[in-house]
Amino acid sequence: MSDKPSVQLRFVPLSLDHLADVMTWVNDREVMQYFANRQTEISEQEERRYLEMLIASRNDRAWSVYDGDDYVGQTSINQIYWPARNGRIFLVVRKAMQHRGYGTAMLRGLVRLAWEELDLHKLWLIVRRDNRSAQAMYLKQGFDFEGVLRDEYHVGGRFHDMVRMAVLRPAWGGAS
Repeated sequence: MSDKPSVQLRFVPLSLDHLADVMTWVNDREVMQYFANRQTEISEQEERRYLEMLIASRNDRAWSVYDGDDYVGQTSINQIYWPARNGRIFLVVRKAMQHRGYGTAMLRGLVRLAWEELDLHKLWLIVRRDNRSAQAMYLKQGFDFEGVLRDEYHVGGRFHDMVRMAVLRPAWGGAS
């Protein structure tokens, strides 16, 4: 496989058919080290229930992302507040696909979905303050800092500051 992701990633609306793909990363400590609510082993049954809830939600939209037939990871817009047209983004690239540019490609695709299909105005996220590489990716794609949430997450026996970042639709230019 090439080191560069395909130009055309496929964003497939999440379904229970994707459970086996999702299970390839949900219990991977390296992948999940930045997620406070995912620090214990998750059974397939627990994950199925979570996916069912996510699929049924009126305020969440989720996609499985593929490069050809290769599963890359998951992305979603959660906690959508429809009156203000804003939502919190999430993306994860499974370990076997990391460090190939997929995170940036997924972010671009997710932002396009937010603007073009969901007609959202603002996207926001929180990222660990020490995750500088993720912050750099978001900054390069037009996101900006909104604030610091001190000791927001407790992971690995210690508290972590989280940084809130956001992008507004008019400001987004799909930078490269």
